[in-house]
Amino acid sequence: MDTIDELERVPSKCPACLKDFQAAVMRSPFNPSKVLFQARYCDPCIISKRAHEQQREWDQEQYERQKARREAWDALCPFEFRCTTEGGRTQTQRLLGEFPMLQQVIDHDLTVQGLIVRGKSGSGKTRATWRLLRRSFDAGKRIQALASGAFDREARDAGGKFTLTEFVDRLIETDVLFIDDLGKAPWTPATVGIWFDVLDGRYRHGRPIVVTTNLDGAALVKQLRIGPDIGEPMLRRMRETTRQIVIKTP
Repeated sequence: MDTIDELERVPSKCPACLKDFQAAVMRSPFNPSKVLFQARYCDPCIISKRAHEQQREWDQEQYERQKARREAWDALCPFEFRCTTEGGRTQTQRLLGEFPMLQQVIDHDLTVQGLIVRGKSGSGKTRATWRLLRRSFDAGKRIQALASGAFDREARDAGGKFTLTEFVDRLIETDVLFIDDLGKAPWTPATVGIWFDVLDGRYRHGRPIVVTTNLDGAALVKQLRIGPDIGEPMLRRMRETTRQIVIKTP
């Protein structure tokens, strides 16, 4: 017997739909009275069962994929800056009601240019920037996010562990680099040099930076203790590759 249609069939009742059907039977070639296999379900129920199992597998795959995405976002975005639908504290509509200009931050197109968001503490610039980064995340972009102090610590740690090249390359190669509160605290001269290397590398490859800060260019250079030999080229690189949005508080 070469095909299913050629198999012997015997009367049977499908336990799923309770209908009578002709069940395919396979007997032992050495002992015809011994049944090796008999179909338990009718063909329509078998097809329906397979479709259900495929749907369940697809649903499980989608669930696991969405779970992995949620966990990846949670690992990237601090709890404080996740919106309420993500289990965080940021209420986007309330934020925009207080600072309507933040809509420009959220709507900015990072595929065209980077972004500098400047404003006083409490103006919502970091919260709005994370809403912008969520769009890049959903588009499948790789994001590296560091607070200004964390950049300084990690840069110094990498220098001490002789992993500075890997640290700089990682920040240059990521799709989007976000530095929060740039100028919050002074940097060491070594950190300043590393930042310029990262900035210059991203400039050469056309990759955007996103920066939040309380300071204008002159104050930023002063706060970071950057000499004019690096300060002017740094500001020029940042201005050439970014749009600046200044959040004015009421």
